[in-house]
Amino acid sequence: MAKAEAPATVANLGPGFDVFGLAIDGYHDTVKAEEDEGVRIVTDDPVPTDPRRNTAGLVALEMTRKFDLPGVTIEIEKGVPTGGLGSSAASAVAAALAIDKEFGLGLEEPELLRLAAEGERAAAGEPHYDNVAPSLLGGFVVWRSPEHHAKLTPPPDLRLITATPTHVKVPTRKAREALRRQPPDLPDVVENLSAVALMVHAAHEGDAETFARMMNVDRISEPVRKRFIPGYDELKEKALEAGALAFTVSGAGPTVVAACLKEDAEDVEETLREATDERWLIKTHRPDTEGAR
Repeated sequence: MAKAEAPATVANLGPGFDVFGLAIDGYHDTVKAEEDEGVRIVTDDPVPTDPRRNTAGLVALEMTRKFDLPGVTIEIEKGVPTGGLGSSAASAVAAALAIDKEFGLGLEEPELLRLAAEGERAAAGEPHYDNVAPSLLGGFVVWRSPEHHAKLTPPPDLRLITATPTHVKVPTRKAREALRRQPPDLPDVVENLSAVALMVHAAHEGDAETFARMMNVDRISEPVRKRFIPGYDELKEKALEAGALAFTVSGAGPTVVAACLKEDAEDVEETLREATDERWLIKTHRPDTEGAR
């Protein structure tokens, strides 16, 4: 039996829609893989056990087909909350890595990325890499394709505080469809592009302040997706007053994320706790530079 775990991720990071992703510590999914006949999912968590409806299951089906494997039983332990933190991607990545280990396939990074992204069909209807890539690789990932992407080291003083409303459900497909119905104007695209460029520069410079401030510049995704999150504008105002440099939607939501310098993280976390109730999961994270292991 082989075991792998993969971290949670924050996709988009404000202006970098479908391009940026960042691995974070504190939450991870664990998958164990063991050779068997057919593909079977075992879990104590409330996720589908039909392999065709589970991201890890789709990865297992694809890998058994592609590499002519006899079959595999995968045991899933969910540690990443659902709803905007790359939960489905973490399971897919951990499954791909665990199966690779179990059968000694020795797969290279681009192939593991493709296989894990294939699992995202169960969540988004099509392969997506902005969560998969940072979960596998760790760090701050700028994504174009399996052949063209970059892993950068996030500024070490950056802290992210995530707030996940467990009582709110925003399916990834629904969030993407809402964006398609409201295409951005050119000035909004330019605004996002400028922030994206500055974030890449800030990562190279280790400049946590600029990196975080530019996360607050999003004219494309945030105005549409925040509508699905109750109390979003009020939470954002309070987080910024408490010292956050940015507050935005994490991935497709409904998780929200505040970005700040490490010395302000405690105040921002406490403010978000006071502004929400027990149905919200609040946690402070450092960037995870290791990725799946």
